[in-house]
Parts: sequence; C-alpha cells; structure tokens
Amino acid sequence: MPGTEAPHYQDWHAEALWLAMTPLLPDISIEVLARTESTNTTLLERVRSDPHSGTPLPYGRRSHDMQPCLLVAEQQTHGRGRLGRAWLSGIEGSSLTFSLGLPMAVKDWSGLSLAVGAAIADALEPDLAPGQSPQLMLKWPNDIWLDGRKLGGILIETVPAGAQRMVIIGVGLNIKPVSADFEASPSQYQTGFATLSELHPGLSAPAALALIAPAMARALLDFQAQGFAAGQAAYARRDLTLGRQVSAGPLQGISRGISASGELMLETADQGLQAVTGGEVSLRFFDDDTGGAN
Repeated sequence: MPGTEAPHYQDWHAEALWLAMTPLLPDISIEVLARTESTNTTLLERVRSDPHSGTPLPYGRRSHDMQPCLLVAEQQTHGRGRLGRAWLSGIEGSSLTFSLGLPMAVKDWSGLSLAVGAAIADALEPDLAPGQSPQLMLKWPNDIWLDGRKLGGILIETVPAGAQRMVIIGVGLNIKPVSADFEASPSQYQTGFATLSELHPGLSAPAALALIAPAMARALLDFQAQGFAAGQAAYARRDLTLGRQVSAGPLQGISRGISASGELMLETADQGLQAVTGGEVSLRFFDDDTGGAN
C-alpha cells in the first residue's frame, strides 16, 4: 500500500545463540516471532495442550513439546507482569521481550526470581570492582532498576510435567526510548522508565539477549543443583531495598535484606523481624531516593 512502510525486523543471530545455549540446555530451540500476545502464554499453552494431539508447529516443534525453548517476540501486545500487571513492548528494538521454558526438578523454588534477576544484572553489568556501587539494582522480588527507575521485570510460572515442572521465565526489558505514539501500560511508567541505552548506548535487543540468555541458563542450572544459595550473594550486592523504609502488604518497616530462602526480612516497629514471601505482596518504598512511594 502506498505510504505504508514495512516493519523493520531485527537480526537475532539465532544460530549463534543456539550454539551458545546448547551446551547448557541440550535440545533447546530458539524461536523468534514477529508479534504475539505473550511469550509466556504461548509457552504455557504448549505445555497444557493435549500431549496426544501432536499438533504441528513451525520448524517441527509440537504443541506438547517439553524440551527447552527460548521464545523471543519482536512485539508483545498482551504481555503480563507480576500481580496481573500489563507489560507491553514497542516495535523496532525499543524493548526486549522473551521467555525461556525448560523442565526442572527442584525441591525448593524459593528465591528463583531473585537468582534470575541477579544473573541478568550481572550479565549486563559485569566485573564490578571491589566496593563499586552497581547501577543495576534489584527490587524484591522481580524487578530490575537502573538509577532509581524500573528497567524491566521477570515473571515466572510453572506447570506440572510428570515428575518435574515446566518452568516458564518471562523477561521484559526497556532497551531504548519508545516512540511518542507508543502507549505503554500505566504500570510501566508508575516507577519511572529507564532504558538499557542509558547504561550501554547502542546496545541492541539481540545483543542484550546474547548476553542475558546464557547467563540465565547457567543460573537455572545452579539453582536446580543448589537452590537460592547459588545466587544469594549476587543478589545481595544489588539489593535495592536493603536498609530502606518499605511496606509489604500490611507490614511496614526497614528492610534488613534477604533470607537464605529468598524472603524479604522486614524489621517492624511492633512485630519485630518478619519474613515476607513473594505471593501477592507488592513492595512500596517510603523514602525519597526514588522520588517517593512506588
């Protein structure tokens, strides 16, 4: 149609990514979609489909395939964040949205989102000098922040798969400023809007994925073997809540860090030290470091 420009699709270097991921997660497939409602939902629907139907999907995958899969979307129209919040992605490289699905056998799932967040942050901001303050921080239990604003988030969902569980880990990151006509969800702006281009000018979404995906895979293997203990120190270095006044559901107090099982340790005025689990709790700050409560 005259005057209509075709969308510009990025080169995700899928073969190179597959070569980097295969030693960590054998039988993994790398899939890139131009547009989808939600990468997490897509993978969840495959797991929940009838295992006897064998409905063919592109590139030989089946709807009930339980093998590891990295699913990337150029644009996500109905992405979901934690507590049902919307997370939409722009077009032409303004964001990175993907999900990694794999079967895992884990005794204690506590702290998984924290370990994943720490792995992502360390991959994007490695080799901190002793005593150096990181720019990428982690807001319990699943947000990644840059300079006091939200850069991205993590959504983890699991589905029974025989003796194991299929784990779907969705990640959304802002890569560069969105165009003026892009309508992000309110939840994407209520805590500020940071982009990875502020930390790494010129870094594309595919280049960011190439850094993040192998680091996530290694963190998941470590978590399966050791639980949250494998990532606790890495998370503690970037703990945004530590020492700050916060509220978590009905509780208010000072964050005293994260327990060995990934709980938020909150020192309250009237109930002493309380351990807060993720669940349906939304964490809010009550100091001025990030511009007020959020």
